[in-house]
Amino acid sequence: MIAMHPRLLLFLATSAATFTPTLAAQAHSLEARAEVETGPTYILQNDNRFGADGSLIDANTAGQQRNLALSYRNVLELAIGPHRVVFLYAPFQLTTRFTAEEEIRFKNVAFAPGTVLDFDYLFDGYRGSYLYRLLDGEALTLELGASFQVRNAAVAIRDAEGRSYVGEYDIGLVFALKGRLRYQPRPELFAELEADGLSTLGLFGVGGAIYDASLTLGLPIGSSVDILFRLRLLGGGADVPRRDIFNWGNFFSATAGVRIHLSQLARDLARPPAQ
Repeated sequence: MIAMHPRLLLFLATSAATFTPTLAAQAHSLEARAEVETGPTYILQNDNRFGADGSLIDANTAGQQRNLALSYRNVLELAIGPHRVVFLYAPFQLTTRFTAEEEIRFKNVAFAPGTVLDFDYLFDGYRGSYLYRLLDGEALTLELGASFQVRNAAVAIRDAEGRSYVGEYDIGLVFALKGRLRYQPRPELFAELEADGLSTLGLFGVGGAIYDASLTLGLPIGSSVDILFRLRLLGGGADVPRRDIFNWGNFFSATAGVRIHLSQLARDLARPPAQ
């Protein structure tokens, strides 16, 4: 066992007594919350053309509109005063099968009419956002800021027998403006309108845009849990002639989720039971 010098012990005790209230106050001001949502997604549009002589493969051709897809999103938020950071992970992957009614050309590979094809579509989003609260009313709050997203995308096509396979893969960085409006007329109900969006306006020979807009109805359950019902429109794409790339998609989803106020939950659990 290691023995402590009495003066060292006194110094550590004094330091702890000095800094503990400050650290406790800082921890108390930090608000953390997490949420997860999932639900059906309908692909309104998903147009893809790759290669100088590439065929336009849309959602109907690829069989992506025959059924609903399942999507989900995970969010972690940290807030101190008017400042908020948001971390989002939103994966999306779908594989469909269709029979080519005419020749399909993808980059430098051609698939003959009548070929049974599998179409793979991957679009994972890793997004970080910063928001600053500009309006903090009794029922209405407004936050504005910006987002930074890492795009992990892949579009590939192969014949069902596995003889030919070709794909386009991309890891890219996307910036967007962000806003969030919250209205809570009474404690048991709130609504949120949130949007991220940006357009390249055709600069640098690239036509591109991204948008992610959602409308949420929330029902607080106790002090630390909210039940969420959400409608979302998500879309965007790019037209890059110098690389012979064209991709444009629009997706609609209706989801349900839960939001857990982690800081409040920790305080509730730490509170001594009522006598």
